[in-house]
Amino acid sequence: MNLLRLLARLGPSPLRRVALGAAASALSSAVVLAVVNLAAADIAAKKGDLVSVWMAAGFVAGVLLYAAAESWTVARMGAGMEEAIDGLRMRLLERLRHADLLKLERFGETPLFESITQSCQTVSMNSQFLALSLRSVLLIVAVMVYILAISPLAFLVIAVTVAVGATVYWWLEIALRQYRDALAAQESALFESVSDLFDGFKEQRLNSARSRDLKAWFGGVSSSMTSARNEVHRRGWQQFVFGETGYTLMLGVVVFVVPSYSPSFDVDVVKVTAACLFMASSVFGLMQSMAVMAAAEAAAGRMLALENELAALEEAGSEAPGLPLAADFTEIRLSSVEFAFPAPAGERAFAVGPFDLTIRRGETIFVTGPNGSGKSTFLRICSLIECQDSGQIHYVSGGQVLDNDLALKRRITLVLPKVGLFNMSVFRNAAYGLTIRGIKGPVAIRRIDKVLDFVGLSHKKVQNARTVSSGEAQRLGIARALVIEPEILFLDEPTASVDQKNTGIIEGIINTMKQDGKVTVIMTTHDRDQAARLADHLLVMKDGEILSAPFEKEKI
Repeated sequence: MNLLRLLARLGPSPLRRVALGAAASALSSAVVLAVVNLAAADIAAKKGDLVSVWMAAGFVAGVLLYAAAESWTVARMGAGMEEAIDGLRMRLLERLRHADLLKLERFGETPLFESITQSCQTVSMNSQFLALSLRSVLLIVAVMVYILAISPLAFLVIAVTVAVGATVYWWLEIALRQYRDALAAQESALFESVSDLFDGFKEQRLNSARSRDLKAWFGGVSSSMTSARNEVHRRGWQQFVFGETGYTLMLGVVVFVVPSYSPSFDVDVVKVTAACLFMASSVFGLMQSMAVMAAAEAAAGRMLALENELAALEEAGSEAPGLPLAADFTEIRLSSVEFAFPAPAGERAFAVGPFDLTIRRGETIFVTGPNGSGKSTFLRICSLIECQDSGQIHYVSGGQVLDNDLALKRRITLVLPKVGLFNMSVFRNAAYGLTIRGIKGPVAIRRIDKVLDFVGLSHKKVQNARTVSSGEAQRLGIARALVIEPEILFLDEPTASVDQKNTGIIEGIINTMKQDGKVTVIMTTHDRDQAARLADHLLVMKDGEILSAPFEKEKI
């Protein structure tokens, strides 16, 4: 069971505590049943109106013990499950941090959002039903033992009836799971369609025909999910009605069938019937809990499966401890570096390389070429985000050659065309990227604010990072890159989609870094005039190859 597997990750103690609490709750309920039957028999035998004070005290004690044990068990189950969910959620995020970029892009976002948010919420909201189900099972067992002590024949008949009913009920549950899986797939499709709606919102707003077509397509996805959900509800209620009907038939067997085969049973029929009725709340509660837990069980299964799937996406060596990079970083050497994107069978894969060149400390390198020439891929390989298929990338520092050491990423940063805009509290208050150097609190905030001022974005101006323009977003991305004081800064077409004002500001930032001479800047662009103004050296690419690399300013 996935929920128990999830809870077991905390060790055996939480499971033992929950089991003991559920056993105490079930046992106290069984004691209440026994005391009630004894009191009723005592009143019938004495023909009186009052019952024994000790029996009344036992009844009250049993009820109080049941309430205390039930509350404690549910609370412990909830706390333990929340701790297990938090642990798994952090492991998923950790796996995500170490995932290979290309594999992660092919994997897609939908399973990640669904498992890290919706599945966690589903398990969290329904975890208490696991404790209630365990208590219900133990109470049913305790009541059956009580019935066995009263009438072995009644116990045998009830046990056979319950076994047959439970088997059929389980078969219905297996069939229902298939419909729940289909519903989960429909919900994922609906989530993706909503995501597509946001991504294409501007486009569809400009064209009413496209907007209508998108609405029709979205309506079809929503209708399919509604049909799948209705089928799940219908079959779920059919299963529940079967359980109720089976339990009612069991009572009929106890009252109408068992006395025919046991003449002495008429003395105990009231006790057995009372025990069966007492067990009814646990039986129906168990059926309801199973229906509710089915969603939580499936959600826990998806979360556990996702952890294994993300483990398969992990970049080799991503968790290895890194060596500190010396301050006298000198150059990057690319030797016969090649990379090819995976392609469907029968199609030619897009490949880049081989690259053979040296980039020295403090240089400003511009990479130009038409769309699809491989400029961005070149940057991703040099910045260690993408791992080359062959060849070597050597980062040389103080005469020491470091081959793709992951610790180098502390000194390397890349700004992509589409900047991920975090909430500013993440950037400032979380000391984003600075804690590795022991810089926290007010010191980190002062450094971040200084960098924001450098790029022309004070903290007050960008309190809500999601409201900035595209040009300001690029400058914010550069600020996040500069705050860690990188030695190598990769910029992927930072001025491609910004206005002239922002282009001038970004060029001024690059020119200031160039004059400072502390940061190696490698930037892709379509603007040859821009390269002539700012670059020390130029790389020209086409079809994945470097056509010319003069490495002389005057030849640009």
